[in-house]
Amino acid sequence: MADAYVLNEHLNGEDRSKIEAILQAAGYNTRYDVPNSVSSLSPDTDIGVVGLPAAQEDIAAIDARTTAFAGAGIRVVAIWLHADEEGTGGSPESIGKYATTVDSDSADLTATLTGEKEVWEQPGGEQKPRPDTRRNKC
Repeated sequence: MADAYVLNEHLNGEDRSKIEAILQAAGYNTRYDVPNSVSSLSPDTDIGVVGLPAAQEDIAAIDARTTAFAGAGIRVVAIWLHADEEGTGGSPESIGKYATTVDSDSADLTATLTGEKEVWEQPGGEQKPRPDTRRNKC
């Protein structure tokens, strides 16, 4: 079974249980022990996962971890666990650059986690445009 590394440090019990159930159903081992060096991970099987909305105190760590995972060729999937009714969290900047976003109730959730499909959804499953990621051309 492949590993899914949860990049959040501050998930409440309900969000933690929800993300674990989602990952298990998709065939992943849930891991909270994100290594300092991602070179030991496999870009072919391992993924990074971010629970959204992210707590404010997690934004910097998520940005750094998402950038490191993307730089090593490891997919990052952000899952909207619920809407941000309090307006206290949200989506870190790196998610728009390096990750797909999918709602926890989306029909495309498992396909997005396994890399079969790329979607960009908002909370509730509403589609949003694919982000414009600038690439260097050689």
